[in-house]
Amino acid sequence: MCSMLTIGLLLFIAVPAYGFKQHCRETLNKGRENVETVAEHLAAKEFERIAAVLAKSKLIMREFSHESISHSSTFQDLIRVRDGQQPCPQPNATMFTDSTVPQPTTKHITTPKPTQAQTTDGASTSGFRPPTVYAATHEEDPFAQHMANLHHYMSREDEVCNNELKDINSITEDQLYGFFSTLAAAHPGPFCSLCHRFTEEIQFRLFKPVQLLTTDDEFHFNDLLFSHVPAARDICSAIAPGCHEDYISKVANLTESVVCLECTACMSITNVIQHKFLLQPKVIESAVTFLRGNLFHNLCAELCITFQNQNQTVDLFPNGFSYEGCLNVMEKKFRQIIKVATVILRPERLCSLELQWCELNEQPNIIHCLREMCFEYFKDTPQTRWFCSQIPDRPEQADQFLNIRQTKVYKDKKDYHNKFQNRNLHDEL
Repeated sequence: MCSMLTIGLLLFIAVPAYGFKQHCRETLNKGRENVETVAEHLAAKEFERIAAVLAKSKLIMREFSHESISHSSTFQDLIRVRDGQQPCPQPNATMFTDSTVPQPTTKHITTPKPTQAQTTDGASTSGFRPPTVYAATHEEDPFAQHMANLHHYMSREDEVCNNELKDINSITEDQLYGFFSTLAAAHPGPFCSLCHRFTEEIQFRLFKPVQLLTTDDEFHFNDLLFSHVPAARDICSAIAPGCHEDYISKVANLTESVVCLECTACMSITNVIQHKFLLQPKVIESAVTFLRGNLFHNLCAELCITFQNQNQTVDLFPNGFSYEGCLNVMEKKFRQIIKVATVILRPERLCSLELQWCELNEQPNIIHCLREMCFEYFKDTPQTRWFCSQIPDRPEQADQFLNIRQTKVYKDKKDYHNKFQNRNLHDEL
């Protein structure tokens, strides 16, 4: 990650003033437009998806019946109705539920006109206020906060595009975050394919094993919970809105730079996930608190309202259904996923043995992929155009210029690349 940051800074410094300011402003404007469009689209799409998933799951749970239906005694004891049970609470209205929240309107997804005022409720300095998806307030909602941050740094055109860059020490925070926000929103390059395939692999490895060898009641409960995790396409489009348009083509285009970057990307992101999240107890507890107050609360309130007030028992929940018990089960499932992820997402195991994105004992280095990235994606990006023009086109000369001739290993596509490209992504996505 440090090497990626250093390269980004060096690329930014190398840009000459001539023609840069105008192109920089045009790119920032394009990035802001992408963020606004994608934020509204993804929020509306998630609104409909969550409502449909919840309605379908409640119907299946209510009508599920089988002669040999299996129950987990531990699960049933946790969710059963107890004496003195409190009434079911109401779900958070912003969580897009089908029983308490109206259908989406422009109230939820329309961006206000720019006001140029700095706000503290999730809006950027240009007045953009992205819709919330996963929490009741903008301050708590990770989707709204991320979109607002991207938009904010691309709204500071003078700070990002006008300041003269003399050396690495002259880089400002606005320029740094403006550069990376621009890449995410307007020039994501190889990120789209890497993000999509990595996310698909992680979701398959984390959620599928948990569903094996489970009883009927736990299976349907888990299925509802896991179905609330967005698809890889939506996750990657949210992280990098520049991926959203023509998404399938960007994901399926396994270029030289994508193949070259696989190991570096995999090792970097798994190390970040491990050391910034999975191995940090305080961060885990903060995540639990957030989920219990938002996603878990919403699902359990909906299920409680549906099943605790039934005149007759439901076969899946013969002892009734309680809100507090449901919260505890959801938390237990989340902690179970964290334990599984801590093992599965070990960098060497996942990247080398499971995905085979890295050779054994390979030392990832983003510099090895600069020629490919410049040639395929970044030669026309304002902040990287001049630097990329300095790298020779011929691989041998480029390796000598970048001083990687002795360490770089050229990679060819493997069977898993061909298998991915042979998938009918238009039907799947």
